[in-house]
Amino acid sequence: RKGRSKNQTTRPSGSSATAKQKLRNAKNLARAGILNLLSLLRARYSSDEEKRQLAILFSFISKPELQPVQEIRGILGELDNGTIAEIELVDISSEDDEESAAPERDYFRLSSRRGGGFSIADRKVIRVEPPAPLGSEYTPAKVRAVMKPTTRILRINVIDGGRGYTVAPDVIVKQMGVSRQCEACAIINRNGGVSEIIVLNPGFGYGGGKAQQGEPTLPTVEIRERKFRQKKSKVQLKPAKAAAELEYKVTGVNIIDGGSGYLFDQPPNVSLDLPQVDPDWFAKPVIFSTNSAEDEEDQLLLASVTQMKSGTDGVVVDTKAVRRGKDDLALGDETLRSIRDDPISLLPSNTRPQFSKFINDSSLDVNESGYYSITALPPVPSDMSLPSSSKCRSIDPIFGGIGTAPVTKNALTLSSSQYFRLALSGAICTVLVRTALNPLELVKTKIQLGNDEEIIDLATKKAASKQTQSPSSASKPAIGTAQVIQSLVEVRGPLSLFQSADITLITSIVFGLFGFGATELFRRSFSAVFFDETASSGMNEFLLLAAAGLATLLTCAAGAPFEILRVRSMSTTENQGVKKVFSDFMEQNRREQVMSTTPTPSAAAITLANIKPLWSSFNPIVSRELPFAVTKFLVFDLAAGSIEELINGSNLLDDPLQVGVGSLGLSLSAFAGALAGIAGAFVSHPADLILTLTSASSQEEGQAKDWKMIVRELLDNDGGILNLFSGFSARAVFFFLVIGLQFFLYDYIKSELGVGTDDLTLVLDVFYAVRQGL
Repeated sequence: RKGRSKNQTTRPSGSSATAKQKLRNAKNLARAGILNLLSLLRARYSSDEEKRQLAILFSFISKPELQPVQEIRGILGELDNGTIAEIELVDISSEDDEESAAPERDYFRLSSRRGGGFSIADRKVIRVEPPAPLGSEYTPAKVRAVMKPTTRILRINVIDGGRGYTVAPDVIVKQMGVSRQCEACAIINRNGGVSEIIVLNPGFGYGGGKAQQGEPTLPTVEIRERKFRQKKSKVQLKPAKAAAELEYKVTGVNIIDGGSGYLFDQPPNVSLDLPQVDPDWFAKPVIFSTNSAEDEEDQLLLASVTQMKSGTDGVVVDTKAVRRGKDDLALGDETLRSIRDDPISLLPSNTRPQFSKFINDSSLDVNESGYYSITALPPVPSDMSLPSSSKCRSIDPIFGGIGTAPVTKNALTLSSSQYFRLALSGAICTVLVRTALNPLELVKTKIQLGNDEEIIDLATKKAASKQTQSPSSASKPAIGTAQVIQSLVEVRGPLSLFQSADITLITSIVFGLFGFGATELFRRSFSAVFFDETASSGMNEFLLLAAAGLATLLTCAAGAPFEILRVRSMSTTENQGVKKVFSDFMEQNRREQVMSTTPTPSAAAITLANIKPLWSSFNPIVSRELPFAVTKFLVFDLAAGSIEELINGSNLLDDPLQVGVGSLGLSLSAFAGALAGIAGAFVSHPADLILTLTSASSQEEGQAKDWKMIVRELLDNDGGILNLFSGFSARAVFFFLVIGLQFFLYDYIKSELGVGTDDLTLVLDVFYAVRQGL
């Protein structure tokens, strides 16, 4: 059995890596949005008071990784506009250390960590942090280190190594008035020349006297041959030459230019560089630390800004006093009460965001970039829960509710391209659904007409065999959808279920294009013309009913010819193509015209009188489609809106549910559409039955029946008014599936075509005036 090696590391799974990447992308997007918002606001609001309120506003972002820390620091820097007036050096080496308490001449091993270890050429050893604000009016400070010789030897440089040395020569550093002699040793190479001189003890008291330009006098270095040089050496001795460098120490800072744009309570960091090369006599400190490698690189001489001058009024500010008193300000009860009572009330002008690297006072976790907070506000009690509601994500104890989503509204005016894509979405979804469910529509039609005797008789026998009532009962067995489908498949094969699929396709295109497209057009047009943006929900429902009604009339006018041909095609016992059905319809109308008019028109001519009957079913279609469409859109809107409000109000989901958006939104569309389909089928079924019987009667020999005669016959038969709902079960199942799938596909296709709910939703842009400079 093969096992995993101990050194073999495991990689994170693909799903885990993808989730982390999505989280990073979301965080980057959120931070980019915050920065864009701050940029827009800063472009509009430029006074000192407005800048102060902007700094307060963005300090309320409690997540350090999202808070624009540098930008807030920049705003505060513009307000203070401080100039460096004084920089102080502080030696932080332990006062209890015996070596640190020793005289200056004896305490030299850590000199390069206490501001020393430099040569006279090292001048740029102090750096000052640039100001936070951006722009040419804010300049960084310029400083120069004040250097003083320590009277110790920093290093001895070999000028000429000479030759002929067989042993290391003595190195003597000469100068009058030296307190302690420098100790050094030479290193020779294989050629007998001096390659390097190592200073073991830098001595003390060198540099006495003044040379030109006030510089100390350098000592001389003598490289003396040892007395026991071998007499037989054939190499002539050439003395080596060397020069000593004095050690310099930083003792102060000269401010050439104090700069501008610095913060009083966050003075710039002043760093003192370490020497590039430590002296030979440097010794690492003996410390008991878990991180000695880092401690030996620390400078024990620190520099800090102690005084700054205001760039506005020239007042000198003690930075230590500012930092000590930054927590003294706390808002009073009256101010807090004013903020609670007035949602647009601002914090006082003397409120200032405070910087910290700790998340809170009780936390030990350090955030290197730090973050700002308003310490003048009272802290939120740890045991306080923030309640939520359907309109608020949470409720802040000071500022009130926090919205779950931006303020939005539906777009009222769309382009012709958008309306066409909405209509195309309706056509596509209607074609897909109505064509796929054509078998149910066919079964419903055959049950209503009952003229396909072969199929109806077989279905009746199947229903009778399953009837559970007593044999003495004389009632006729009720034919169900399943019996008719089984009979069609047994007698004519599975393809017979798609009888009239061609004309159904054409009819679906017309009804889908006009039904959905016209409803969207009229609904948005009525809202834009007759009502303002604050119309109540009841008024919105009225708009929906009016738009759906007018769109239905337009749809019926365009689809009446196709609908009457579809019903005629389904009423035949055998499948006939759309051309055959149309030619038979026209031929029948010609014969009626021949019998009723004089002179006799040509048999091949097509007159207006022949075409007009195509719209003979307009009134029955309107009586069926108008209540169906109005009920369908109304029930869908009410059901979807109620369920959406119920789920969002219960806070079951992290993100608000929106109809037609996302998988859950599409599922809600399907469910609400299914309910709307059943309701519409029930309201419009009597009209659908009358339309079917009216269309079928025109195929029979003799005088065609109008809708009044058909209604009278249905009511006179056994069952009475219930006869108007013959075939309702099949139609209810049909529209439960049709409308549910139709709304699901409609919302999905809209999104794919770029006219979905999100695409046609306007988001309140409160910063429009900022960008436009209004």
